[in-house]
Amino acid sequence: MSADAVLLHVLQGDSDGIYSFICPACREDVEKRADRRIIALLVSAGVGAEDRSGHPSTARFGDTEPDPRGPLPKSPAFTLDDLIDFHFLLQDDRYIEESLASYL
Repeated sequence: MSADAVLLHVLQGDSDGIYSFICPACREDVEKRADRRIIALLVSAGVGAEDRSGHPSTARFGDTEPDPRGPLPKSPAFTLDDLIDFHFLLQDDRYIEESLASYL
């Protein structure tokens, strides 16, 4: 399920919220309460937070400051094929040595 499929509404002074989505298996509407930790997790996964009026929330989630280097560039999703390739690279001692040598 993509982040676009989840709706997040922030409540009670930006500390609690509700998220909802349509279950991909049974096609039923699902609505759950979200504490500050769940809200932060959803926002970090790309879910947009709105207040009860439907406006983007100005709440800060988590204790970290924005990255001064700016947002990360858009990149393709990490696929199962990528994971398998990475698994085999980690078993290649020469690849590991060359990768680590670039940091020394």
